[in-house]
Formats: sequence, structure tokens, C-alpha cells
Amino acid sequence: MPKIYAAKFSDGTHWLGDNWPDCEKRVAGKQGVKYKSFIKMEDAKAWITGKKVVKKGLRIYIDGSFMPTSEYAGWSWIAVENGVQIACEFGRTPHPALSRNIDGELHAAWKAMEYLAKNKRKGTICYDYQGVESWAIGDWKANSAVSIIYMNRIAEIKEWASFERVAGHSGDEWNDKADELAKGALKNPSVEKKTIEKKTVEKKKKKS
Repeated sequence: MPKIYAAKFSDGTHWLGDNWPDCEKRVAGKQGVKYKSFIKMEDAKAWITGKKVVKKGLRIYIDGSFMPTSEYAGWSWIAVENGVQIACEFGRTPHPALSRNIDGELHAAWKAMEYLAKNKRKGTICYDYQGVESWAIGDWKANSAVSIIYMNRIAEIKEWASFERVAGHSGDEWNDKADELAKGALKNPSVEKKTIEKKTVEKKKKKS
């Protein structure tokens, strides 16, 4: 999938394009320039203008993390509905990682699908590792141990999920938060698993 590149210059002007070489020529040697890559044009324009894009529906942002100092992988998911966080879960994989951060990515996707199935709700899983979707929909053949485990786990619950790729470390608010939670689970050895559910929606209904 082609990326969108955006740059903001110190004189207040900006640039949008679809290839890195062109972007690199424009930003090289410039003082005060900021630039990022995006998957969607709407996200690039939102970054240029500073206006937050609130995406509708139930979206679950997932991420995985790995550090050489730990034999496990960290994982997390954050459920966001109409721009508001309603639940999240994070922790370390129960078994040593077979494929570094990929273990965390796939574990997070599995737990996110469990959440959707448990609540009987369709939702979009937003990921930054392509295998999450490609194995789930059959574009990639599961050959590795970690991918086979993933496929077995999601076989009866993947119907609740659709998928959308987001660029990792691109300034996406919820992707960055999921990344922080997954890394935090590794940095704190006492963390096994933590689930947080926010009853924001229910409270609003009661007040009305």
C-alpha cells in the first residue's frame, strides 16, 4: 500500500506527496521542517492542519513489543468507539516469544477478537503488522509455529473482525498508546495481564 508523505515548513507552508525521494529532496537541509508518513490522505491532512480526525464506529488498536532483555513479548489492545476509549487490555505473552514482537502482535489481535466475540460486536482491528490481517483472511499461508497458533485461536472468532492497517510510529494517537502499553508490560516484570473497561457510554446514558 503506497504511503502519503507530508511536510510542514517553518514559513507556514506545507507539502503532500506519494513518494519518499520527492519528500526527502524537499526537507533535506531545511531548518525547522517536520515530516511524517501516513497510510491515508485524511490522516496526513489532519496532521497538517492540526485538526483531530474522529473515526466512527468500533475500532480496536493493537500492538506488540519485544526487548532483548525479556524472553517474552508484550501486547496490548485499545477499544475506541467514535473517538472515545471504552476498554483496553495489555500484558506479556504467557510463553517465551518464538518470533520476537510478532508473538505480541498476534496475541493482541487474538485477544481483540475475543473481546469482539464476547460482546457480540463487529469491529475494525487496526494493526501495523501485516500478518495480523494476511493470515486471518488467508492471503498468507501459516507455516511458522506462531502463525499456526494464531490461526487456530482465531478460527471461530475472526468473523467478528474487519481489518485496517495503520502506519506504526506515524503519530496515530491510538496506535502510539497501544505501543506504549505493550512496551510498558515488558518494562514492568510484575505485569501479567491487566484489563481496563471504561463505562463512559453507560454513564452518559444514565445521566440522560
